Amino acid sequence: MSSYPWLVVATFATAALMQTCHCQDDNTPQCCEGCVAGPQGLPGVPGSNGVPGSNGVPGGNGVPGRDGPKGDLGDQGPPGETGAPGTSAGVNVKQCVWDNLNEDSDSGKIVECPFNKVSTTSALRLTWNGAIRVHSASPCCQRWYFTVNGAECGDPAPIDGLMYTNGADTINIHRVSTIDGLCYTLPAGPVTVALNVGQCSDGAATGDAYTGWNSHSRIIVEELDIAN
Repeated sequence: MSSYPWLVVATFATAALMQTCHCQDDNTPQCCEGCVAGPQGLPGVPGSNGVPGSNGVPGGNGVPGRDGPKGDLGDQGPPGETGAPGTSAGVNVKQCVWDNLNEDSDSGKIVECPFNKVSTTSALRLTWNGAIRVHSASPCCQRWYFTVNGAECGDPAPIDGLMYTNGADTINIHRVSTIDGLCYTLPAGPVTVALNVGQCSDGAATGDAYTGWNSHSRIIVEELDIAN
């Protein structure tokens, strides 16, 4: 009977020890061996920011996009400013006209047309337009040609035309003809342009020439700038 009081004392001591003994796992906030957890502690002080990381590797270029739809036509802009007036090209031309010239000369000067040449580097374009004729019972030839101040133009060639007939008393045809060409290397100043008639260059026999019958005849003189 003496052992019972000792057992009771040991039992109470063990219960008291279990109520006052507390423990907690170092790795987790959980109590170990079924002990009772204490109250939650205050929040800790926030830690400092970490070191920023380095930049990443740049990415490759993307695929080009497709063209967008065509936009609407814009409004018409305002008119531009008026430009400065241009300079008109200089023209130096003259026409001499005869009505029913009816010149029966077979050689020498027929008519003349005075002209004032402005430039030393220009050329003169000489034009005759009118009726001419040669008549003979035998073959013959007549030549009509220009002179300037009494001399034929030789550069690059004379300005002339001709009419030939194989000979017949009954043939008397007057034809409107044009003689036209350029005369170079003439000095500036007054010039006299003349239409002449004479023998053909091959020395053929001459006939009865007639110039400007029953119609208007004309000489046109035009100065052309050939410096360029």
